[in-house]
Amino acid sequence: MNRKIFFFIIVCFIGLMFTACGPSKEKVEQAQEKYVQLIAKHNQVVELHKDIDDASLDEALLKLKEKVAEVEAYNLADMQDEEIDLLIQIMDALIESYDGYLDTLSDIWGAEEAAVRVPVFITLKNSTELSFSSLKLYEEGDGGVHVNILENLEPLTPGKSLTGLVIQRDVNNTPWILSLADLEGREFEIVIHGEEYGESVSLDMVYDEGQQGLTLLQAAS
Repeated sequence: MNRKIFFFIIVCFIGLMFTACGPSKEKVEQAQEKYVQLIAKHNQVVELHKDIDDASLDEALLKLKEKVAEVEAYNLADMQDEEIDLLIQIMDALIESYDGYLDTLSDIWGAEEAAVRVPVFITLKNSTELSFSSLKLYEEGDGGVHVNILENLEPLTPGKSLTGLVIQRDVNNTPWILSLADLEGREFEIVIHGEEYGESVSLDMVYDEGQQGLTLLQAAS
């Protein structure tokens, strides 16, 4: 969907739409004021809509723009006061719809802004009695090839620390996976929840005898 189709409406169209006399002056002025409100609301939505990546509302907003175009097609010179009242009601309903989309778009914009990935820097200490020859760190659900960070390095032996590990915290708080293999070929996985930590954290990796697996403890600062 080409979002450029959903364009700004210039209020000067009002000069073409409401030029005739015939109905009461008061009704014409009411319709003119309501039309200006409608166009202002439309343009607010366009301004916010162009700042978001989510395209889920494109079709609905284009349909709403088509309804505004129908309003533009009316000629007040051919209408009675009662008909203008109905037209004003239509414009009120369109303004209400735009208000709803403004709220939705604001929520989407806020979520997209919050979705900026924030790095969390990790120092990992091996507080187990195991030595690890493989360590991979990746986002949960990432099906790509994962690099062994310890490749071409000395094994991560008991008491040794590894610095420079980085995970990315996003708006969905997507977990990360720390995957390890020891010198005997046994494999372990630890789920890391980045929202539990600040910009940097020191973690002690310990062996849980009860679970027969590894766990992470935040080191005392």
